[in-house]
Amino acid sequence: MLSILFLVACETSKIPPESDHFTVTVSAPDGGGDYSEAFEYYLSFDASSALIYIGEDAFARGTYSGCSLTYESVVVGQDTDGGNVKWQLSGTADLETAEGDPCVDGDDDWSGTEEFEIVASEDEAIPVGTVYQLQTHGQFVGLTE
Repeated sequence: MLSILFLVACETSKIPPESDHFTVTVSAPDGGGDYSEAFEYYLSFDASSALIYIGEDAFARGTYSGCSLTYESVVVGQDTDGGNVKWQLSGTADLETAEGDPCVDGDDDWSGTEEFEIVASEDEAIPVGTVYQLQTHGQFVGLTE
């Protein structure tokens, strides 16, 4: 379902220079199915505020404090066979950024959770209020130019 949701625009990069680039794998928690997909997340910081890009598009806004990032996406609409569905994602993650602070145990530089909630639905198979839980983990790739 998520693979349809993120489209990359073909134009000059909208991602600010010096943004932190992570490859993040999003997957269903143990026992929650076999969903797993990798995304390129780009974080642009302004003091404690963060703007998260997926592909070329700003996707979520958040707050960064110490090692922790808390964020929330815009409401996203998606057409399904049963009608239009709108959802919103919220997440938290511990990060090791360009500064290299030791904030995540193990080999990962990004470790967190995301959940997305259905906020409007014309599809009877996907009722309003349904919440999907996801795990995230990833690697710091570098800074954008």
